[in-house]
Amino acid sequence: MIYLLVGYMWLFIHRPFEIWPWLGALHIERVYVLATLIYWALCVPKSWTRNRITWGIGFLASAITLATFFSRYTDFNSQAVQNWFKILVFYFLVMSSVREERELRILIVAFIVIMGLLELHSFREYLCGRGESRMGIWRMNGVDNSDPNSFAGSVNYGIPMLLPALALVRKKWHYLALAVAVALACLCVLLTGSRTGFACIVLLAGSAALLSRYRWRLTLLVFLGAPLIWFSLSVSLQNRYMTLIDPSVGPRNAQASAEDRQIFFWQAVDIWKNNPIFGIGPGCFRIANETGMQPHNLYAQTMSELGTFGVISLVTMILCYLMNYFEARRVYLAIPPSHDAVFCYRVIVATAIALLQLLFFGLGGHNLYRYNWIWYAAFAALALRFLNYHYNNCTEEACQVAPTVAE
Repeated sequence: MIYLLVGYMWLFIHRPFEIWPWLGALHIERVYVLATLIYWALCVPKSWTRNRITWGIGFLASAITLATFFSRYTDFNSQAVQNWFKILVFYFLVMSSVREERELRILIVAFIVIMGLLELHSFREYLCGRGESRMGIWRMNGVDNSDPNSFAGSVNYGIPMLLPALALVRKKWHYLALAVAVALACLCVLLTGSRTGFACIVLLAGSAALLSRYRWRLTLLVFLGAPLIWFSLSVSLQNRYMTLIDPSVGPRNAQASAEDRQIFFWQAVDIWKNNPIFGIGPGCFRIANETGMQPHNLYAQTMSELGTFGVISLVTMILCYLMNYFEARRVYLAIPPSHDAVFCYRVIVATAIALLQLLFFGLGGHNLYRYNWIWYAAFAALALRFLNYHYNNCTEEACQVAPTVAE
């Protein structure tokens, strides 16, 4: 079953049926999901992983369902709604079928490899002339038909998952592979021209340098590497990123884009006032404000499209993420070093970092319906389950040794 889940991840992330249209005509993703569900129903031993975060996801699913039901702009046949519930199917399959830590390790490593293939494929296509002209510059986008900003977000959200992989390295080429993965991810983000993506990379690198026990080495590496990376960029990309501190450097439309985000936020507030409980439905902001444009803000998107119920559900899910992290930290500190629980703990740390990235990207992007919220919730829940196994095992061993010591 675990390898079927890996295949599901590859189909969802890389989306070959969008790259090669003849595959899209065959609807291979639907056939694959149906075959996976049949195999799960008939052949897989099931064991549900109980975790508080399921409540948060359940609230969000309820908010999306009710917002769609009461919406006058959309229905359950919309692409946005169907895609989100496909993400929910993956969560259900993972939480009910993954029973061993080894399987979680396979999922995490597979996710890293799939993201690397997506980035490598997109970079190759960029070198071959595939890209998108936006804000007066040529920008890299994803082969999965994602725009530059969305692709930059996907790459950024994938970087924290390299942290638990670091606990699995055993050979020198493993370290080299992870270093190449980081370099490729940073390169892809820089070529997208996404200012939020660039800022997120800078914050991530700075935080890693300051919080790591190798902080002085990493700080030196950042100070030496940053100028080399900066001057290797084209002048147009340099000017694009300089607009973060000096809007006059870039073209007028770049500054107008930032101003539009403020306008959209207040439009979202007005929409929420008219539809305070359930909002106007997933993906309907662009219809309600009659511009055809998305809100470019997570918080505006949530309040306008899902209403107050959606805001409460999102806050609930965020709190569940944080509670999982603090529980994992408490349990991990109580486990003796002899129990190898580093991988599980780092998975939860990585999901907490990704949560902060999602919230940060939400300042300039509409990322409420991204798969990362749900998939990372499943990864964190499983990691916490296995971390508790480690804690219970070391507690049982202590109880067995105690009578012997007393004698």
